[in-house]
Amino acid sequence: MFLGCGIGKPHVHAAAKAAQTNATSIEKELLAEGLIEPDLYYRWLAEQLGLAYLERIEPSEVVRLDSTDVLLTRDGPLRVSRAKGQITVIVPEARYLDMHRAQLAQRPRLRDRLAVASPATIRTAVWRAGAADRVRKITFELDQDHLDASARRVMTGPQGFVLGTATYGFATAFLLWPAGAFAAMHLCLTAFFSGVVLLRLSALVASLVNTPKPLPERPAVDTGLPVYTLLIALRNEAEMVPAIVSRISALRWPKSRLDIKYICEISDTATISALQSQNLGPESEIVRIPDFGPRTKPKALQYALQGARGSLIAVYDAEDKPAPGQLLEAWTVFRNSDPSLGCLQSPLAIANLRSNWITGLFALEYSGLFRVLIPFLARLRMPIPLGGTSNHFLRSALEKAGGWDPHNVTEDADLGLRLYAHGYHTGTLSRATVEVAPSSLNTWIRQRTRWLKGWAQTWLVAMRRPLHTGRALGAGGFVIFQLMIAGMLVSALAHPLMFAFIGFTIAWLASDPGAEISTLQRTLMWIDLGNIGGSYLTFFAMGWRGFTLHERARLSSRWLCMTPVYWLLMSYAGWRALGQLASNAHLWEKTPHHAPPEWVAAAKGSGIAGGSEVVERVKGIEPSS
Repeated sequence: MFLGCGIGKPHVHAAAKAAQTNATSIEKELLAEGLIEPDLYYRWLAEQLGLAYLERIEPSEVVRLDSTDVLLTRDGPLRVSRAKGQITVIVPEARYLDMHRAQLAQRPRLRDRLAVASPATIRTAVWRAGAADRVRKITFELDQDHLDASARRVMTGPQGFVLGTATYGFATAFLLWPAGAFAAMHLCLTAFFSGVVLLRLSALVASLVNTPKPLPERPAVDTGLPVYTLLIALRNEAEMVPAIVSRISALRWPKSRLDIKYICEISDTATISALQSQNLGPESEIVRIPDFGPRTKPKALQYALQGARGSLIAVYDAEDKPAPGQLLEAWTVFRNSDPSLGCLQSPLAIANLRSNWITGLFALEYSGLFRVLIPFLARLRMPIPLGGTSNHFLRSALEKAGGWDPHNVTEDADLGLRLYAHGYHTGTLSRATVEVAPSSLNTWIRQRTRWLKGWAQTWLVAMRRPLHTGRALGAGGFVIFQLMIAGMLVSALAHPLMFAFIGFTIAWLASDPGAEISTLQRTLMWIDLGNIGGSYLTFFAMGWRGFTLHERARLSSRWLCMTPVYWLLMSYAGWRALGQLASNAHLWEKTPHHAPPEWVAAAKGSGIAGGSEVVERVKGIEPSS
């Protein structure tokens, strides 16, 4: 039949072999490879059966049932209401064509109640028909079903009472016993700061003892590959669309087993138009999010998850360039691990680390986090605050944990904690994703503000029921959670205060050379100096440890002198985050993305938008070719 449609024998034979390998059909393989145009193909099937073909189905025509949304994950049939009554829209398959003809020959009147449409046409109609109900459901579902797990409320009444009482108590103590209150506050901040430094130092030592494993051999394509859903949330990203489409198409995974969803706000017409101009294959679709609720990335991901067809889910950002073998590696690790492995985090590397001191230190920070600290926590099976991209999930684990919280602006940290609380641990991959760091100070501060605000949201949510959280995480997990979330946040907020404590002590001694300093004050001053020095040294050492030789050669040594400024700016972002938490908790300050000069040059040289090869040679990155 396909030979009669003008498809050459080599293509048909290759499609037949791929169908056997991927457990699909010849037509799905031909459609996935772009050898058959879907609209023309399904129109031809309709003609063969003598049925009407529908190019478009209006949302108002869809008969909404409780089970209608299942058509977002499988092909037809769909009930449609028209002027002459209801009809059923089907998606016929070539292998059943003779059977359909025989059925229609026996019951010719069925032709008046049947029509044919492509799977994309049916899915588009279902997405649009149920959009209003669906977006309301996913926006409030976590808050309604698991009230204590949602960040919709900034804090509960009891938390507000505790905060108010603590604030009043501290204020009173400072008025009545200033020296004692000052020392108590100093001790608390020092404990958090020291704990974070010790955690980072432990991860560094462990990375020196545990030699990194070599990059695993390229996984072989096996039979029975599952459907892999890729979720890519885009907002005002028209400029980046050609690049991300090109990079996603370079991933080594059968197209017939891919389910790619580019997720856009319905009002973002520029990005939608850019995607439509890319001639996306049948494995891809544009998911439009209705204008309702907070405009956050987790809401976009949770909305698109309702139509995900895969048993494995991966998340990417607009500026990402994942290693082509990343999906195969993730599937191989999942297949060879126990069922408690719910998530895998790919390392993230920075492409534009040479742009300026901000991107250079950002790259150093990411190297320490994703190549030293997170692998250390993964080996110990401790809770991990995920990175916002290149996460790979077992769909069953993601759904059991409740998916993404639409109201948490740092959805990755929140989800990593909930996965752990539900009995799943997170592992790491070797093959990395290259992305672009903010190169301007204003953009960096806005992004860091959002991250720290989300960490504060995550901590407040988890501490609504501290005993329950402690039992869910276990003693070790609870301590790591406090150090990773509260400790990092307090460290950022208190960093200037550490300088103030040291400066105050030195100024006091300088004003009165004969003054005696107590043992406690002397001890705290030395601990402060150790904490500040330790934070800078571990920041540099972890990043340097994770860097490749290529990255080390590209990092300017003079930028390291800006580390104190980088940390003080982090403190500014932290205090700004607390202000937003009180005034506009769910504000998502979007980070604009622009391709770095290296990628632009590569794109011009290759003739492909986004470039065919990243200049950075990062551990785990494979050539795209």
